[in-house]
Amino acid sequence: MKEIDIDKTVLSNGLSIVTSTRESDIFSIGVGIRVGSLYEDARHNGVSHIVEHMLFKGTGSRNIDKLNDDIESLAGDFDIYTTYNETVLSANIMKSRAEKCIEIISDMLMNSSFLPKEFSMEKKVVVEEIKLEKDDPEDSAYIGLYKRVLPNSWRKLYITGSIKSVKSLNVKYAKEYYDKFYVPGNTVICIVSSYTHKEIVDMITRYFGNWQGAGNQVLHEREKGIFSQKYVSHKKGIGQAHILYGFDISGLSRKEEVALLLLNKKIGSGSNSVLFRELRDKKGYAYNVYSDMDIIKGIRMFYIYAAVSKENIKNTLKAIDIVVDKFASGEIDFKSRSVQLMKDVFLTDTSASMESSAHTVDYLLEGELNYRNPSEYQKVLSIMEGINEDDIKDTAHDVLKNPFVYILSPGGSV
Repeated sequence: MKEIDIDKTVLSNGLSIVTSTRESDIFSIGVGIRVGSLYEDARHNGVSHIVEHMLFKGTGSRNIDKLNDDIESLAGDFDIYTTYNETVLSANIMKSRAEKCIEIISDMLMNSSFLPKEFSMEKKVVVEEIKLEKDDPEDSAYIGLYKRVLPNSWRKLYITGSIKSVKSLNVKYAKEYYDKFYVPGNTVICIVSSYTHKEIVDMITRYFGNWQGAGNQVLHEREKGIFSQKYVSHKKGIGQAHILYGFDISGLSRKEEVALLLLNKKIGSGSNSVLFRELRDKKGYAYNVYSDMDIIKGIRMFYIYAAVSKENIKNTLKAIDIVVDKFASGEIDFKSRSVQLMKDVFLTDTSASMESSAHTVDYLLEGELNYRNPSEYQKVLSIMEGINEDDIKDTAHDVLKNPFVYILSPGGSV
């Protein structure tokens, strides 16, 4: 894959600026702040998410209507979301509106007003969002797994918070949280456009140069966790059982994490994966089945998920266990040609994504936010080149053991 040119500058206030220049009329920007639910305590669970909402509720110089009108005038894609460990604001617009976009974002991040009336209204909106999420059994399965595996910190994985914690939040605490964490030392701005790096740095400096505040939070490793168990929970009103396996990957090296990325493609990521073929194509047990992984410090788990009819729970568990055992024991043969094919699939996915300036911004943000290296995706591809059959087998043997199996069932015995 062709490497792209990446430039990085850190301003005197600690704000990181990462750019990649390509010929295009599209200006893609992503602003990442190192703050999310993993940085919260149980009492204030959901505060990162509600602060994200408040950024759209007006600033010192723009009321909510003026802010919304100005964002609409950009005539593009403008979005923001909160995760476990970061808050990301992104926009894709025509290059001619780039400076206006940067000015609006700077106003939102530096001058959000936090009016008590708007805050109270937004809490009601978030409570409705939480109720909506509770209606999603897949989300409920993940929260159920986290509750049992991480009993002391599972609330940190509840991004929206609970109804109780959100209702108890007050505007004073939310504003203090915003002032503490929404600072240049916690922030990176990534831009892909036809502007030169110097032009971007000059533009960012004009609007963010007076922003002050050093980054001050540390993301801790996940608690030890409880694995090697099975737990069945019941939920009324759902039509399927939701089966979720959680495997501990807290001890993996970076090379082993990359090997697991390849292993994941083979096990359950995509329609050519072993689990997809076994549970959907051959047996017809599941429509939705996949494997996935979280390598964030506060989580570090590998997952297998399947949604099946209640009467198929036992057979599905047996089928998953057989697949897992085959991978863990080395029975699945990873011939050199197969390993290269796995690498090629990963490379194809990455290359296709990088054709989009918006997705390139995502790659740069992920690397800078999590590793202080916007070229981390290139490092991953470099490590991947050296991964062989034995590396994947060893990783499968180390990871695919002692899972916590959580089953959210429509009701009755399993």
